[in-house]
Amino acid sequence: MRRRAIPILIALSLVLAVAVVASVDWSPTARQDPARALLLGPREAFAAAEGPFLPVFGTTELVLFLGAGLAFVVSGAVAWQFRPHDLTGPLILAAGLLWLLGGLRRSSNPVLFTIGVVATNMYLPLLLQAVIGFPTGRLDHRWEKWFIGATWFLATVGVITEWMFVDPRATVTLLPSTSTNLLLIRHDPRLADPIQLVVGAGAVVLVAAVVGVVTVRWRHGTPAYRAGFAPLAVAYAVAGLVTVAILSTAIRVPGSPYIWILNLRYPGAALFPLAVAIGLVRYRLARAAISDAMVEIGDVPLDVGFVDALRRAVRDPSLVLWTYSPEDGCYLDADGIPRELPRHSRSRAATIVEREGRPVGAIVYDATLEAQPELLAAVRSATIVALDHERLRDSLREQLEEVRRSRERIVAAGDMQRRRLERDLHDGAQQRLVAASLLLRRAQRADDEMDLRKLLGDGVAELDNALVELRELARGVYPPVLTERGLVVALKSLAERAPLPVRIEDRIGTRLPAAIELAVYLITAEAVTNAAKHSGASVVDIELERDDEQMTLTVRDDGCGGAKPTAGSGLDGLADRAAALGGYLVLHSPADRGTTITVTLPLGTVPTT
Repeated sequence: MRRRAIPILIALSLVLAVAVVASVDWSPTARQDPARALLLGPREAFAAAEGPFLPVFGTTELVLFLGAGLAFVVSGAVAWQFRPHDLTGPLILAAGLLWLLGGLRRSSNPVLFTIGVVATNMYLPLLLQAVIGFPTGRLDHRWEKWFIGATWFLATVGVITEWMFVDPRATVTLLPSTSTNLLLIRHDPRLADPIQLVVGAGAVVLVAAVVGVVTVRWRHGTPAYRAGFAPLAVAYAVAGLVTVAILSTAIRVPGSPYIWILNLRYPGAALFPLAVAIGLVRYRLARAAISDAMVEIGDVPLDVGFVDALRRAVRDPSLVLWTYSPEDGCYLDADGIPRELPRHSRSRAATIVEREGRPVGAIVYDATLEAQPELLAAVRSATIVALDHERLRDSLREQLEEVRRSRERIVAAGDMQRRRLERDLHDGAQQRLVAASLLLRRAQRADDEMDLRKLLGDGVAELDNALVELRELARGVYPPVLTERGLVVALKSLAERAPLPVRIEDRIGTRLPAAIELAVYLITAEAVTNAAKHSGASVVDIELERDDEQMTLTVRDDGCGGAKPTAGSGLDGLADRAAALGGYLVLHSPADRGTTITVTLPLGTVPTT
């Protein structure tokens, strides 16, 4: 709807501008005499201050009048286009149309003249609503609606009542006209003057009230509110000063510069659309500042430079960034203190920052910024990038730390494995070989054949036992059956030698990559050994599953549970072995409910054999 309405309204404004130019009464009767400016009384002063006028003594004023009206229309259309959720743009655009419509009062045509008279001040309530309802242009309080209603009453009923008793052809005013006033009941200055004074006094009261409201809001407003309201406040103040200057020239002072002051009201009125344009430029600059804020994302913590850059960009020093903690289910500030988002606050607002539908943080800011959704969208986008950057940096830091710890565990596990091999060799095969060597030496010195045979037999038995133990030791390092027959056969061999029953359920069917098979075998062997030594289990169940992308090993016992991975423990080593292949290990070991170890290993990155 907005895309269709804006071109139509702009075209309508151009038609009105042409109509104003075409309808101006250029006759000598309507020509303004500058000397009449020195004869103004109170009624004429208020009449001059109430609305547009086009004395034909100067084409410059006509140009200024049309330029001010078109500036209203253009700036309102631009504001409506860029900020479609606000009423500020439509209000200013409509004010421009009514401003141009009021220019028809300089026509000699009775209908056009009357339309222009009625529309003379109707643009003022729209501008006041933009000021009172800043920044959205909406009226949230009852007194605001009553106030704007009063301005509409003065701008319509008040003006119409005045012109019921004024015949412009029969008066000597600053605005002479040759047209017939269709509102006229009878020409009676004794009624017109008091009505005009009452309407003018009411207008002064309303202006004073607006000044008071603006002053109070400015004093108590937040920095973000002041930054956004400043251009509009300046425009309103200048327009008010110009109006006061026009009224003050009603004093009959010879050589009064009133004629030139009249021309100032058009640039003063044009300050309103200029204020809107400044706001749009400020918005663009703020978005550029947010882009510059991305430079702050570097080696400094997120809450040091980036948040300060956002504050400068949106001109809100109260803006803060909270991060979401999934573990605690709440938002944390920069000090790690849990915070509640402002839900029903008139002064504070919050925007939740999400990534893939999950909250990762929240931006809390002055509620005034809610009127700039595009700016908040830019802030939210920049914050998502910043939080992602911070998360990736923390993740990388954690991974590097985990790699360092994993290296330490691998070194420690290697040292422990070497000590275990040394102990097994010393206590097992080495003792057998020493015993065999002693028996053979005794056989060399034996004189009796029976003793020789016995010593040789004992030596051969020790050698056989040493060979068996060496094979068992070698099988623990890398079982030959694993290479020759595959993982399932190797696990069955492990189950036959285990000190407790082991049940195997195979759902993989085919051979796996060698690295995967070795890792699964060693993890299973360690898990079975732990179950036998520490859990008091009566049985161990082993399950093997696979799909196109990964294989899963589950080792479950019915022991006492309560297993916990500690630094340097066997469980830590199992997790490192799984991580080395891009997988992960999950331990579930509640007290008195057994232990379950689940290992998932990816198959896509490991070459098959």
